[in-house]
Amino acid sequence: MMEDVGEVLIVGAGPVGVFSALALAQTGVKVTLIEAGAQIMDSPRNAVVMPSTILVFQELGILPEIEALAVPCTTLGLHVPGFRESFTLHYPEMFGWPIDRQLHVGQHLFTGIGLEHARRAGVDVRFGTALTGFSQTDDHVVAEVETANGREQLRAKWLIGADGGRSAVRNAMNVTFDGFTWSNRFVATNIYCDFASYGYGPANFICDPVYGGVIALLSKDGLWRVTYQEDAALPAETFLERLPERFDHILPKAAAYTIDTASPYALNQRAASSLREGRVLLAGDAAHVTNPNGGMGLTGGIWDAMILSDVLGAVARGEESEVILDAYSRERLRIFWEIASASAVENKKMQERSDPAERQADLEGFRALATDPELSKATFAYPFRLIGDTLRETSRWRTIDPTGGAIIGSSHSQLSTGQR
Repeated sequence: MMEDVGEVLIVGAGPVGVFSALALAQTGVKVTLIEAGAQIMDSPRNAVVMPSTILVFQELGILPEIEALAVPCTTLGLHVPGFRESFTLHYPEMFGWPIDRQLHVGQHLFTGIGLEHARRAGVDVRFGTALTGFSQTDDHVVAEVETANGREQLRAKWLIGADGGRSAVRNAMNVTFDGFTWSNRFVATNIYCDFASYGYGPANFICDPVYGGVIALLSKDGLWRVTYQEDAALPAETFLERLPERFDHILPKAAAYTIDTASPYALNQRAASSLREGRVLLAGDAAHVTNPNGGMGLTGGIWDAMILSDVLGAVARGEESEVILDAYSRERLRIFWEIASASAVENKKMQERSDPAERQADLEGFRALATDPELSKATFAYPFRLIGDTLRETSRWRTIDPTGGAIIGSSHSQLSTGQR
């Protein structure tokens, strides 16, 4: 059975798919959103909302609802246990806009809010609908899907793959997924523990060649994320046996904690060779994946969604030619490799460096960040670089950057200490 489902069919009901659907629907585009799972993923996952994403939520009209569930964070802790030093960076006021916080809120919560608003805006949301393939002509795409009722065909003018790092859409395209996989893995744990009583603020980097990691408060009920690295040659199935020894190095040995969830995962720096193939486009993790240091993956994915929804909506309304979709592909790949991935790679290296001279240089860099307002300003403004070129003079996002583009040409990397 063939069904016409509107102008744009989006695959994947994660944050990138949901907010793409909402942004398109708000401009009058008929959207259908499909998701293989029975519901949005019920897990905090990416839980740090950077200032540039806060502005997206504000523009979409959903910020007050998200803020009601979020923990505001106005500091960043840098801990170097090998030198027994810690530093705290504070969000400054910058460029006439008070960028004084990031928000910590589970991905499932803010995505759920976006999904409800997307439905109200007219998006047709279908869970339990898995893409198995697609074909396309000059004027439409036909998606092959599997549902509880069997196989179906959905026809739309455009198809967006926002279905994550193992994207079925990307795998069906004639593109490569270029880059590399790191030799170590991350272990992400969600735990209940009174980290604040042990000197940790709501967001922390721990820089140590063996015990480096990230500690962040996820929710108002005291759930924290502890992420650390371990050698990928170690058996993944026994990671829980090694976990207590790791925690002994970030908490007093007598500290009480309760593990909610824990899972290991591989780390990659990869991107599709193109984000467009005819009437099929990619965004978010379907387009590119990065290690999570610095929150570049979620932030970059949200901005993929906003730029793509703006240019594709303009094409659908006849305001732009399809050529602008090629510009979208080029610009978002540039943003990923030059800004998102470059920063995440540097942050990861900084977190695990072992050379004493390099670690000493990092320490001096942290001292400078903690005492120099301009360096601190550049650090907290860095995520605005992920906006990139909005591609259209009449773009909804043309003037969204409160820095006025001042940070775009900056030589600073997020948390950069000057090393490579």
